Amino acid sequence: MTTEEKILGAAEAEMLERGYDGARMRSIAEKAEINKGLLHYYFKTKETLLVAVFQKTFQQIFKTLDEVFQSEMPLFEKVEKAVAEYSDFMIKHPKLPFFIISEMNRDAMKHNQRMLKAEVKPPFSTLFQEFEKGKKSGLIDPNFKPEHFMLNMMGLILFPFIARPMVMFMHKMNQSEYKQLLNDRKKLVAEILINDIKAK
Repeated sequence: MTTEEKILGAAEAEMLERGYDGARMRSIAEKAEINKGLLHYYFKTKETLLVAVFQKTFQQIFKTLDEVFQSEMPLFEKVEKAVAEYSDFMIKHPKLPFFIISEMNRDAMKHNQRMLKAEVKPPFSTLFQEFEKGKKSGLIDPNFKPEHFMLNMMGLILFPFIARPMVMFMHKMNQSEYKQLLNDRKKLVAEILINDIKAK
C-alpha cells in the first residue's frame, strides 16, 4: 500500500468509528503508522481528507454498479447483480450508513458539497434509461417511477445495517449469523425489486 492509501484507510476507520467531529488527525496518523507532519503533507485539513475518503469509497461502488448497468446482461439480471454487488460492498463497510446519515442530519448542504467535490455521482441514469425502454417494450410496468427503484434498493439494502443491533437482539443472533442473513437477503431483495418493476 502507498502512504496515501494507508492514510485513506486509517481516515475511513477513524471517521466511521468516531464521526467527523470526533475524528482526530493525530489518531489517523497513528492508525496509518506515520507522523502527523507527513499526514498534513498529503492532506492539509480534515475536510480535504474526508472528501478524499468519499471519493475513494463511493467511486469504488459506483464504478462497479456503472459497469453492471452498462453491461449486455438482460435487465433483470442487472438488477440481481447490482443488488449483490451493493450488498457485498455494505458488508465490507457496515458503519458507512450511520456516518452518512449523521453527516446529512448535521449539515445536509455541507454533505452534498463534499459529494460534489469528490466528483461522485450515483450511476443510476443508465439504468433509468433502460427502464424507459422497458416500458415501451412491455417489460416494465408503464406506471413505475424509477425514483422508487433507487429508494427501494437503498432502503432494502441499507436498513438492515442501520437496524443491526435491534435485529440481532430480537432474534438472539451473533455476528456470523447476521452476516449470513445479509447474504441470504441478496436474492430476496432482487426478487422484490424485480417484481415491483415488472409489467403485470
